[in-house]
Amino acid sequence: MGDVVFLRDNSLEQLKQCKLFILDIDGTFYLSGKPFDGSKKFVDTLDSQGKKLVFLTNNSNRTIESYIEEFSKFGFNLSNDQILTAGVATAQYLFEEFGKKRVYIVGTDDIKTEFARAGHVVVEDDPEIVVVTFDKTLTYEKLKKATLFVSRGAIFVVTNPDLNCPSSEGPLPDSGAIASVIRKATGLYPNIVFGKPQPRLIEIVMKQNNIKPAETCMIGDRLYTDILAGIQAGVLTVLVLTGEATKEEIKRSPIKPDIIAHHIGEIAELLKNEL
Repeated sequence: MGDVVFLRDNSLEQLKQCKLFILDIDGTFYLSGKPFDGSKKFVDTLDSQGKKLVFLTNNSNRTIESYIEEFSKFGFNLSNDQILTAGVATAQYLFEEFGKKRVYIVGTDDIKTEFARAGHVVVEDDPEIVVVTFDKTLTYEKLKKATLFVSRGAIFVVTNPDLNCPSSEGPLPDSGAIASVIRKATGLYPNIVFGKPQPRLIEIVMKQNNIKPAETCMIGDRLYTDILAGIQAGVLTVLVLTGEATKEEIKRSPIKPDIIAHHIGEIAELLKNEL
């Protein structure tokens, strides 16, 4: 089967039986907004076979609408229910668990909009909850305020544990790295860490699409988020080597995917019996 590696018996058969494919974005479908060569083939293959595709990203600094607009520029027309971000899921989860709360967000205006849309009151002072996201507008003042609020007793929430976000320039500091500054300054660990590798996001997508774990495949470029989340959710896992993970890391890590491919175009070829 070409250069694709199968680490578990019957993984190819299970792949072909999958009805729902949950796909990471950064490092899996594109890098810095540029789709990989096999991305269109993958989407076209799923569409031709009547399979469902949902993008699931730990990126927490953008709205769903911004992703839909971006994907449309590539020629991919997606609906709102085909994209779920850790930021949006965190906002919804916190509202379901705690109701309407005063929230201070270390994040962009986009993610603040999503939290307000979910029902929260986004504030600059005296919050009940502090939420740390992937913030490209990060300033010392934001870190200072978040640190003070957490030290005074605010619930400390991190949208995702990623230490870095892959880009064409190299790794960029992500939510986990930003939150580590607050953790070390306060001596307090986050109360809630959302996003992958928590299986909750995958379970949300399966429930929304009424698809069982045995019929679901999680594809991503990170062992400790994408693949671990898939394992914990009980679904088939595929690791692509277009992002963070390397062959050397796979050998060292106790976290093993079911299938390893160089890019998602190879998965499309497997589904079409071209490998």
